[in-house]
Amino acid sequence: MNDWTSEFWAGRQVRVLGGNGFLGRHLVRQLVEQGATVRTLSLGGAPLEIFGVEEVTGDATDPDAVRRVLDGGMVVFVTAGPVGVGGAKARSMGAHTAVIRTALDALPPGARLVLTSSVVTLGATRGAVLTEGCTDGEDVGVEYVRAKRAAEDVALAATGRDVVVVNPGYLFGPDDPGPSVMGDLCLHYWRGHLPFAPPGGINAVDVRDVARGHLLAAERGATGRRYVLGGENVRTPVLFAALAEAAGLRRRFLPRLGPVLITQWMRTLAAGAEVHHRLTGREPFPSFEMVRMNTRCWFASSARAAAELGYRSRPLADSLADAFAWHAARTRVAPRGLNRLWLRPAA
Repeated sequence: MNDWTSEFWAGRQVRVLGGNGFLGRHLVRQLVEQGATVRTLSLGGAPLEIFGVEEVTGDATDPDAVRRVLDGGMVVFVTAGPVGVGGAKARSMGAHTAVIRTALDALPPGARLVLTSSVVTLGATRGAVLTEGCTDGEDVGVEYVRAKRAAEDVALAATGRDVVVVNPGYLFGPDDPGPSVMGDLCLHYWRGHLPFAPPGGINAVDVRDVARGHLLAAERGATGRRYVLGGENVRTPVLFAALAEAAGLRRRFLPRLGPVLITQWMRTLAAGAEVHHRLTGREPFPSFEMVRMNTRCWFASSARAAAELGYRSRPLADSLADAFAWHAARTRVAPRGLNRLWLRPAA
């Protein structure tokens, strides 16, 4: 997947809001590899440590900071914005719209802006695969989903601006110091904290392929158009089996619970977690929003991106194997205590 090069990026001035996030760091690395000159704006966190990148620390909702960073940019990527569902995270989602408004106000004349949205803006289903033009996806009442949709609406309604929107699937892969939402899920599973799989499903994709898709959208995408950058549509039980295989683990016998029982079990856990959140301020896990997300399917097709941009994605098994190897070199990725009763080495 690393054989692609383009003269389009050689010497091009590029700005990235959210450059040290999971997606942002892969995006910046590929831009540098293609010869672009990159300046980033990020909140504090793990530094990029990529030679030649100008890293600026600041808030992407601060007009002065954004104006200074975007100055001189020919392509602007907006990947910044809170990620998460439930608890205090749900109350911070207005930042998505604030970031895109600030970026549009500071966008240099003639520059192209690529907004990172999400596949969840297409809506939830009971298993149907959606495309960019579908309008029949279900609204499950999750603030993250609504915030991403609102940011898209602002970006695509901007008069006289060159804007392209990309809708990535759920991101997996290496170099995830956060960890990201999906990186955290991987670690929870490998440590034995998730014995039962929710009945929903996701579009799972490698973060490196999505980063490349951003470059393709910036170079080849049509103004005012949306592009799904996805991978494999997979039910959560199948995803969990793939996570176990990537880690060399296998399940011991556990009673099989139907979707209704698992959903009720998750709701009961969420009720306790939400009460604990109100008493202590600690983020609920799981939250009611997580339950609503994980009992639906977020399936989508990348056919438009494949046809118009030349986008493609690698097998999910390769992404999970690389993610496991990266995390295993840095933290514990094995079950302990009672968790070893149901999850053990395959050999």
